[in-house]
Amino acid sequence: MDVSIRGLPEWLIREYLQEMGAAPDPNDDSLMVADAWSVSWGHQRVAIAGGTLALTQFDIVFTGDELDPVFDQFMRKAQRGGG
Repeated sequence: MDVSIRGLPEWLIREYLQEMGAAPDPNDDSLMVADAWSVSWGHQRVAIAGGTLALTQFDIVFTGDELDPVFDQFMRKAQRGGG
């Protein structure tokens, strides 16, 4: 399962994933692993239409078994946006 998210800092993405039971991979800064799933991500700067500002977009990929509940839990956290 893939999702692209803008406006959420990487430290908060990591925190949400840790709360969900994932641990950082010691060999890859953009990979976290849980018992039955893992998640990796990359990022890019995306221009905001009509202006000179840009946001960081994280392209997040979940892999593993039974991903629907994991993905739903992450999206609930991400929609909160740290607030």
